Amino acid sequence: MSIASVTLPGNLFSSQEQKQVQEIIQQFNPQQLQWLAGYLTGLQHSNQQLLQLINRIPVTQESITTEPLAVKESITVLFGSKSGNSKKVAKNLHDKLIARGFTAVLQDMNSYQGNRLKEEKWLLVVVSTHGEGDPPPAAEDLHAFINTRKAPALPDTRFAVLALGDKSYASYCQTGRDFDTRLEALKATRILDRYEADVDYEETAEAWIEAVINKVQESFGATSQAIITTNGATVVNGNGKLQETAVKYSRKNPFQATVLENIQLNGRGSAKETYHLELSLEGSGISYQPGDTLGIWVENHSSLVEGLLAYKQFNPATKLQLKDTEITLFDFLQKQAELTTISGSFLAAYTAFVNDPADAHALNNILADKQALSSFVYGRDVWDLLQQFPATINEEQFAAILLPLQPRLYSIASSLEAHPEEVHLTVGRVVYEANKREHRGVASNFIADVLQPGQLVSVFIDTNESFRLPENQETPVIMVGPGTGIAPFRAFVEQRAETGASGKNWLFFGDQHFTTDFLYQIEWQRYLKQGVLTRMNTAFSRDTAQKIYVQHRMQQNAADLYQWLQEGAHFYVCGDAKRMAKDVKQSLIQIVQEQGKMELEAATDYVKQLVKSGRYQEDTY
Repeated sequence: MSIASVTLPGNLFSSQEQKQVQEIIQQFNPQQLQWLAGYLTGLQHSNQQLLQLINRIPVTQESITTEPLAVKESITVLFGSKSGNSKKVAKNLHDKLIARGFTAVLQDMNSYQGNRLKEEKWLLVVVSTHGEGDPPPAAEDLHAFINTRKAPALPDTRFAVLALGDKSYASYCQTGRDFDTRLEALKATRILDRYEADVDYEETAEAWIEAVINKVQESFGATSQAIITTNGATVVNGNGKLQETAVKYSRKNPFQATVLENIQLNGRGSAKETYHLELSLEGSGISYQPGDTLGIWVENHSSLVEGLLAYKQFNPATKLQLKDTEITLFDFLQKQAELTTISGSFLAAYTAFVNDPADAHALNNILADKQALSSFVYGRDVWDLLQQFPATINEEQFAAILLPLQPRLYSIASSLEAHPEEVHLTVGRVVYEANKREHRGVASNFIADVLQPGQLVSVFIDTNESFRLPENQETPVIMVGPGTGIAPFRAFVEQRAETGASGKNWLFFGDQHFTTDFLYQIEWQRYLKQGVLTRMNTAFSRDTAQKIYVQHRMQQNAADLYQWLQEGAHFYVCGDAKRMAKDVKQSLIQIVQEQGKMELEAATDYVKQLVKSGRYQEDTY
């Protein structure tokens, strides 16, 4: 089938527009079509008619040297993503399948109907896990569907699953495991054992993609085709000379950003310490959007490392051999080991060294119970575990079971339009008492105590496609961000001010005290005066006899809030996931129920549809 013979959907294009599109496409050379393929896919990958057109255009990253295979069966690449990582992997797999001549369709679980499963011949699933073992919002409906009696048997379906997760959480890769187990239970045929990838997912994902493609090619009787990769380290410029491409900074290749400012935002007498951090991105070429997060590489506090070493009577100068590098135990614990959180995988490995069989049995029982494990690890660090469950373990064994120290992610508090070549963060210091000693959050204390103007810190951008301003600048937005949850909304409002967006903006902010904890107060007052910020409601919980929170302010403004939603407003929440976010969503359901004069079930479905359509978005932690 030629590109010229593809029929464009009449509900999207008039006959004249269809003719124009066909004429334009035929004028492009293969290289131009390659670029357009990537552009159009990114612009709207969920439109199936558009996909049929795009899938017949050579893809951006690879070109093949043989004719497409005569394959009739379509391969569905299905992803469930929150931050965008699953989508990125799925898109990579989809493009490689197309490049090898297969018919493939990229599908978002958010818009995928469960009853279509029975029609699938090939189902390649990439899905992340959200929080403590929950599916990401986009995958909730499908995840629920496959676990009901309505889920069809799938004897004619072949499948493979890549599960993305974070080992620092107790229920590592749980959603991917759920899909994998359930698809097998529905009689689908596994073509490959499940792959599981931690936060550094790229290598595992690439290995899974190649393994899947090999299995697909074996099934169709195809041989591996010669691939010409076009994303190398050099490009040819207009003069025919080789030139280096721009350096791409990432988690594995972070940029060394210079600290410009590190300012405490709280007033004297506040019970909190919140810091406004400004970093220079000058010369990096790094770009980001409001809603993205910044990854920052940090070090463990020296007091934690010293205390742990003293407790176990370990020699801090002990030399460890890590791959081809020699490092002292002290430096390893401070710079490379995860000490402030306990994961299920670390706990399982440590249990083997525990002295008392009764203690080991107790830990195994905890590991077997998802809820008990989540409760046990909350607020505990590695030193707590060593004290509570003594073990016979030497320096090398201890180092071998510790997880690698991971970067911490913070919601970006700035717009690149407002602050070119800069990125800002809003960070609250975490310090608490537990087990008769002080515990410190690894990143917040590193930022508060170590980072001073002029110093360098390793950073990278972590995109968050599920937390974005509306594309239509006339769309109203409602933002709920108590405490440091205000960060992305500073970026949102700055962006709308810089771009001249005409949509209304309503901000709900809360903290403890008006006089000491009103973060960015002067900026909000300026935006209100300028009309950029249409409305702002605050809740300072310790300034009143009865504690008032942001959800109470929402309820007090229920009629107007519901009216904004009826006008198409997008609703955003940022901050604490355990209580605040749940309370805000429940309050919103109650407001919709009362103002819309609905039954609870209908109001719940109303909010659920906001989530599915991208009009209700959360950035919680």
